[in-house]
Amino acid sequence: MKIYVTDRNLPRLHLAGTMIVVIVLALVLGASFLLIGASEHQRIFDRLEHNFSVKRQERLSAEMAAAIGYLDFVHSRTESVLRKALRERVETAIQTAEAIYAREHGRHTEAEVKRLIIEALRPQRFFDEGAGYFFIDDMEGRCVLLPIAPQREGQSLWDNRDDTGHYIMRGLVATVREGGGEGFSAYRWYAPDQPAEMADKLAFVKVFKPYNWIIGTGDYLHRWQQAQLKEGLERLRAWKFGETGRFGVMSLDGRLLLQAQWPEHEGQHYRTVGSDDVRRVRGELLELGRRGGGVLEYPWLRRGTDTVSKRMSYVQPYRPWNIVVVASVFEQEMQAAVTAERDETMRSLSAHVPAILLAAAAAFTLAIVASFFFSRWMGRQLRAYKHHIDAHAETLERQADELHLAARVFETSKEGIIITDARANILAVNPSFCQITGYAAEDVIGKSPRLLASHRHDAEFYRSMWQSINDTGTWSGEIWNRRVDGHVYPELLNISSVRNAAGAVLHYIGTFLDISERKEAEERIRQLVEFDLLTRLPNRALLNDRLTQAIAAAEREGKRVAVLVIDMDRFKTVNDSLGHATGDEILQEVAARLRRLVRQSDTVSRLGGDEFALVLTGLEQPAQALPVIRKVISTLSEPYLVREHDFRITPSIGIALYPDNGADTETLLKNADAAMYHAKNLGRNNFQFFTTDFNQWANDRLRIENGLRHALDRSELVLHYQPQFNLASQRIVGCEVLLRWQPAGEALMPPDRFIPVAEDTGLIVPIGAWVLDEACRQLAAWDAEGAAPIRMAVNVAVPQLRQPDFVANVRATLQRHGLSSDRLEIEVTESVLLDRDERIARTLEGLVELGIMLSLDDFGTGYASLSYLRNFRFDVLKIDRSFVSELHRNRDDITLIRAIISIARDMSLLTIAEGIESAEQCAILTELGCGVGQGYHFSRPVPAIEMGAMIVNRAGDPA
Repeated sequence: MKIYVTDRNLPRLHLAGTMIVVIVLALVLGASFLLIGASEHQRIFDRLEHNFSVKRQERLSAEMAAAIGYLDFVHSRTESVLRKALRERVETAIQTAEAIYAREHGRHTEAEVKRLIIEALRPQRFFDEGAGYFFIDDMEGRCVLLPIAPQREGQSLWDNRDDTGHYIMRGLVATVREGGGEGFSAYRWYAPDQPAEMADKLAFVKVFKPYNWIIGTGDYLHRWQQAQLKEGLERLRAWKFGETGRFGVMSLDGRLLLQAQWPEHEGQHYRTVGSDDVRRVRGELLELGRRGGGVLEYPWLRRGTDTVSKRMSYVQPYRPWNIVVVASVFEQEMQAAVTAERDETMRSLSAHVPAILLAAAAAFTLAIVASFFFSRWMGRQLRAYKHHIDAHAETLERQADELHLAARVFETSKEGIIITDARANILAVNPSFCQITGYAAEDVIGKSPRLLASHRHDAEFYRSMWQSINDTGTWSGEIWNRRVDGHVYPELLNISSVRNAAGAVLHYIGTFLDISERKEAEERIRQLVEFDLLTRLPNRALLNDRLTQAIAAAEREGKRVAVLVIDMDRFKTVNDSLGHATGDEILQEVAARLRRLVRQSDTVSRLGGDEFALVLTGLEQPAQALPVIRKVISTLSEPYLVREHDFRITPSIGIALYPDNGADTETLLKNADAAMYHAKNLGRNNFQFFTTDFNQWANDRLRIENGLRHALDRSELVLHYQPQFNLASQRIVGCEVLLRWQPAGEALMPPDRFIPVAEDTGLIVPIGAWVLDEACRQLAAWDAEGAAPIRMAVNVAVPQLRQPDFVANVRATLQRHGLSSDRLEIEVTESVLLDRDERIARTLEGLVELGIMLSLDDFGTGYASLSYLRNFRFDVLKIDRSFVSELHRNRDDITLIRAIISIARDMSLLTIAEGIESAEQCAILTELGCGVGQGYHFSRPVPAIEMGAMIVNRAGDPA
């Protein structure tokens, strides 16, 4: 049926339609309330179930953390228990030997007394499976007693090594020598239960002084770890939480170690026992543990019943023992609470249904009444609106002719025109807009003018532009925009806003002209005014402007500016002899080389003739200009190949610094020019600073650098050695190599003057290689003279560690001089720890693999974190002399050194104190537990001959 709408029946139709809509909405609203209530209660229940699941996981996680903490405690006791047992056994053996010696010495020959001691200790066995036995060796490495291999008795075991290359007998002898007659030594040897491969073994040895024997015993760590593992499993077997919470343990290879439900399965592989479902679940738990652990839910048969219930397990691997620990609990422990909450939720939903229905009925009634009165009011508004439309139509007819005229102007204007709405969305563009930008009208209508943006202006530019438009209603200026082909062009733009009577913005109108040709003409004029025509470098006028800006920036930032005036030596001779064309090509090449040397923020300028200027900005210190100056001299001194001629022209450079040598452009350029002429007077091909003091420093540094380049060839470098003493026994155990330089005809130069120069210039690499080779050669020479073996400590700088072949060179040097790797100690400073260069880390790892001892020098004086000691494997910590010098007068230094020694002891590191100058300092360090010391109290650094004599005289006998 077709409905005809008139202004008479429109109000009635509106009333009927409104009431239908309101009724439908009321019904939908009531149903929605019911559905929302049910859905909300379901979400509450789901959230409750999730919270219970989370609580189960948290409880399992807490129990697991406690169990893992207990296993950590048990595991940590393994080595301490073994150490205590070994010490007790050896003390028993020493007491037995001393008793026999005290009873039989003097009554029998020495050989007979020794035999009685050996035979008394030979049959003794202890620990499980008879693995414990006593052994006796002498200090020269000969076997005296070895019950498991009596055929080796009387033979030398000095060169016996384990599968890591460690010399076992040498380690035992070193332990008692450095430990005051006793100590622990770790090595690897064949275990009785694993005869095919070596295992970690710990031995305790002690000197039997009457015969200078080393009596000891040892056992394998894994045997004690297995005993501790059994103790941990028994504790977990008794561990219960809740009604059904239990622990289970499997090895990573699948053996069942602890099964509370089926203890008869323990010791067997999980695939060989249990039902298919049990084996499947155990396999999933094991795989989860191998991947790092987590939570697993699965159906499981409850013990003593035929009921299968849902079970949750928390799995975590324990890597020290290669096991997987499983904490499990049945879901039923919390099911009663979930069921009670579900029932309460349903009761709450049922109680809300009558209230929801009553509210829906009330809303329905109110909606009908409101719709009736609203329809009557709407009818009156429609009639008033019809009258207004008729009057507006007459106004539109009058304005049509005016709009037609404006449209003709819009279409024919030579300026590009763009009209937007109040939100800056494009409503219309004229043909000139399309011709200038390349966009078709349909491509931009409805879009933002931002599609024309060139991105040459920052956000502040556009913020200022729109502020002007909003404040004054208009903006005019130059702007860079982008055509559809991506080409950026300049335009002269005017933007005006169109507002209504209330002042609200209705439209924005933009008109613009392409001014590319005008800009190109201005740029050509600027190039002629500000740039040198031959080299295309800034001329003196532009240089003055940029230098003025650089000085202003330096004054704000508190930095320096360097001005370099460069003159090409003997250029006039080339120019006069070969012509100006050749000279121009050389000047162009000089300009090109200078451009490649400087940063974007620096300026290269041609002042005229063969004179150039360089402005270096942002300098913190004057010395920062030196690398650029050296590059300029090196680069400009390279040959010039022009017109088949090979020219060598050198530069003379003068340098002036802001604010040191002047506060304005004229003064700086004048002083730099004077310094340049001073450089020419000194022989050309050099640079001179205007400041006399800094110029002297630069000359002295250059003299040191030049001298170092020939120091090796002239044999001017020498090594001195400072001995290192065991503080407990007062024996020499090593020495530190110290480099000295004695230029021809001069006194010895201290390292702090030439080592920094060597590191900056890279000369430290060949010098460091010479130091390492000479130190190893000298150590081998002392060995050949019969001196007691000591360790040689060599300092290595960071540039050496960055060399990819450093480890190979160290290995070759040791082999060349016949030295073992444990005789060499490489010292590095804390700065190495802060350097993130991966090459350094690889070098340190290579040295450790080679068996070289690593020493951390000046520990505690830098900024390195203690966590770096965990990332890098060091063997020695050197306590800096600054902590030792006031040790006897400053309690804070004692506290600090005690902390350092404690850290070193906990990490199994040897401590060496530097700068010991008195017996009182030596006594305090010995009491604090410091192992080794060096300083003037023992000896100053001495030449090789004196050091060799000290080793012979003091290595074997206490001082």
